[in-house]
Amino acid sequence: MIKSIIITGASSGIGKATVIRLVESGYQVFGLARRYDKLVAISSKLLTSSREDKGDNYIPMEFDITKPERFGSIINDILSKAKGGTIYGLVNNAGYVEPGAIEDITVQDLRNQFETNFFGLLEFTKKVLPFMLENNQGRIVNISSVSGLISLPLIGAYSATKYAVEAITDALRIELWNTNIKVVTVNPGLVETNINTISKPKIDNLIANKSRFSEIYRKYLYNVPKGLPPGSVATAILEAISSQKPKTRYIVGSTKVRIGVRMKKFVPDTIFFSQVAKRIHQE
Repeated sequence: MIKSIIITGASSGIGKATVIRLVESGYQVFGLARRYDKLVAISSKLLTSSREDKGDNYIPMEFDITKPERFGSIINDILSKAKGGTIYGLVNNAGYVEPGAIEDITVQDLRNQFETNFFGLLEFTKKVLPFMLENNQGRIVNISSVSGLISLPLIGAYSATKYAVEAITDALRIELWNTNIKVVTVNPGLVETNINTISKPKIDNLIANKSRFSEIYRKYLYNVPKGLPPGSVATAILEAISSQKPKTRYIVGSTKVRIGVRMKKFVPDTIFFSQVAKRIHQE
């Protein structure tokens, strides 16, 4: 029987790549995002793929992760259309990056970041989970980040939300250990998405306000190096969904990123942080 998967933040980047990968792998996918027009455009992409017969397994739905009062109705809508009769998988991908040094961002900026990246994820998961428990099967895949393992300067708000995602995912994984519901974290490094483009107006504003980090913003946030293609992350998500024994965590990134994660774990904090600080401050 075909399995039904929900993907939030499905209109671009990792979400879009994952929609295409899962549909082409035989899953029914409900793609959720605010931009319905972009979700619909994915249908055209599927129709031109090599597996045209899979196109009807993609259902786009307008969705706002910050409006939990609407979660119940959208889940009921999904259940009425699910070919598998229930929800097998949930990929929590919706999120964004709030750029800025801690002294430059407002508390409201931080609250907004948490509402989308953490509280929305948590509340939506709690709404979907009962249907997985009812059938004693399922997969919950939370898209965290390498920034959830290593807190990075200039995106501290984003790192804070991803650390929270890590904590809640670990707790949920243990709580569901005696069920057939697997909980997985995917930690991408730098990925080629439109996040940098979205953040640019905010960076412009930080510089206009004469932040003492203005030159550092120009150097590091205006010139973000090209990341891995979103398809690399989609491959890890597919494995997390399809494998009988998925890993608890998939780190997706360059060799440099993987080394950085290992260094954070084994190198003394004073040495690790001093090296990062020297790079940022050019000491």
